Amino acid sequence: MRKSAMLLGTNIEHAKSLNRRVVLEAVRRSGSMTRADLARLTGLTAQAVSNISLELVEAGLVLEGARRRGQRGQPATEISLNPEGGFAVGLSLGHQALSGVLVNLAGTVLATESHDVAKRVLPLDRLTDEMETLVQELLARAGLARGQLWGVGCGLPGLVRDGVLSVETSSTAERLHYPLAETLGRRLDLPVFAENDARAAAIGERLYGIGRQAQHFFYIHFGFGIGGGPIIAGEQYRGGSGGAGEIGHMIVKPGGRPCNCGNRGCLEQYVSLYAAAEAISGADRSPEDVPVRELAQRMERKDPLLLGWIRDAAPYLRLAIHNIEIMFDPETVVLGGSLPETVRNALIAETEPLLPAVYPDSRPRLPRLVRAEAQDMPALGAAALPISAMLQPSRDLLWKGRGAGGQALNLVQTVLGAPLGGQAGSL
Repeated sequence: MRKSAMLLGTNIEHAKSLNRRVVLEAVRRSGSMTRADLARLTGLTAQAVSNISLELVEAGLVLEGARRRGQRGQPATEISLNPEGGFAVGLSLGHQALSGVLVNLAGTVLATESHDVAKRVLPLDRLTDEMETLVQELLARAGLARGQLWGVGCGLPGLVRDGVLSVETSSTAERLHYPLAETLGRRLDLPVFAENDARAAAIGERLYGIGRQAQHFFYIHFGFGIGGGPIIAGEQYRGGSGGAGEIGHMIVKPGGRPCNCGNRGCLEQYVSLYAAAEAISGADRSPEDVPVRELAQRMERKDPLLLGWIRDAAPYLRLAIHNIEIMFDPETVVLGGSLPETVRNALIAETEPLLPAVYPDSRPRLPRLVRAEAQDMPALGAAALPISAMLQPSRDLLWKGRGAGGQALNLVQTVLGAPLGGQAGSL
């Protein structure tokens, strides 16, 4: 008989952690607010907001600033996010490159670095060597000590579950399961979070991009394949086994090209960096040997092979977006990833107009399809993993045992009840 899930209660400290994060998220989204504004926005009492804001000031997460005048009584003090209240590193393993960013709490990029890597970085210990080196270089560029980081996030192609990266071996019937988050976390002596690159980029959009305007959106990520990340009610949706959003294996042409997942006609066989590279690689090169910059160069000179791929890919992308809208009803769909901006823009232009919406919004605030705000969103999204783990006001905080780490490392973690005390893995 299947064991049922255990329902666990809450206690006052879990509720306090949630309320602190709710207040902090409201400040982050709004820029600066008075305590009275926060009380109205969050539904908390004025006394609760006053107590929480004092705790956040003490932890260095918010700043008390100018006084708002023009109203009766004493002028109210505004509080705002302290950008230097926390720092994180994001690492993104893309096609032939490992890139990294170091950001502050506001998402401002303080340092960037990129290393060229072989098309397959094996053994995997070498990948963690490269990642460790990149983190050290980013810290040196930003002039920060390792202890100032909240953690490191890693955006990785393929299957990532609980911080474990699964990769194919020489035998397609076997997969190697590598505890990347645990291994890198032990080397750096820092919390490390690992996530599929598409879902990491979606979290980046939630914090720094379209998430400022939309609570429900779907991020489509061009890596070497193509993946997706659904954000529902402001939170990442992972699904029952952590595989939600794997649109690369959505069948868009029954009986079409064979895919390594065992099916035929999957989206990424027609719409992906791999598919674009395959269209221009010729007989003497593998698609894996085609650098991303070549796509941009060919787009600039209007290469007929690349333009042909765009024409052929657009109907499949249009169909995929239609299916995404039916399943998730997002406010908008965001297109981003490693595809050069000029190629991405041409693909969007060819894909529009989209198929008719089944449930059209009578007062849409956003276009149905938008471009990602930042080209380096995969790395920014990876950096958002440890920050999101600390800041996101998830209802999971109300359940005992969910996200409980080890001993709290500092005042920030004590105040927010964050799961960073000794746990490495995925969100």
